[in-house]
Amino acid sequence: MPLPDDYPERVYAGVLGKIIGVYLGRPFEGWTYERISAELGEIWYYVHERLGQPLIVTDDDITGTFTFLQALPDYGNSRALSAAQIGQSWLNYILENRTILWWGGLGKSTEHTAFLRLSAGIPAPRSGSIALNGSTIAEQIGAQIFIDGWAMVAPGDPALAAELAGRAASVSHDGAAADGARLLAAMEAQAFVEDDIDRLID
Repeated sequence: MPLPDDYPERVYAGVLGKIIGVYLGRPFEGWTYERISAELGEIWYYVHERLGQPLIVTDDDITGTFTFLQALPDYGNSRALSAAQIGQSWLNYILENRTILWWGGLGKSTEHTAFLRLSAGIPAPRSGSIALNGSTIAEQIGAQIFIDGWAMVAPGDPALAAELAGRAASVSHDGAAADGARLLAAMEAQAFVEDDIDRLID
């Protein structure tokens, strides 16, 4: 499928939207609706200023999204890029306890757990499997957070986006988390050629 004429603009919008969402939402990430309502009220201002936090900080939601894509050129931009190859890219580009991931510990942080598995010689997808890590770790939301880039490299090809996102997700996640990653990547890829949000959701 040829690239849509407005491909660069849509990628730019996708990247910009990701950055805006992460930076503006980060100060109250994990808050309940009740807490947001009680402490922040209607948000028409920059929350980070009210909370005395910096706007821009290193964030795995952004760095992981775009670092993990480096596996594509490293392995010949192949549509058959494997989970094991994506896992190897983790080992190639992540500096342990310093970059990209939340280093919360084995059995606490999904991505840290997967990194430790990979470092111990356990390849993906086993590194992120429920069988090895349990469903509580393997089915957290990180898989969905890191999928945007896979959709951007498969514009108008939701099947390819879902495949790539699923393989990437399986490095650290499994089950419902990987299913969610595939679904969202497919929707984002289709959004390059479909403007009707209701059709995308269907």
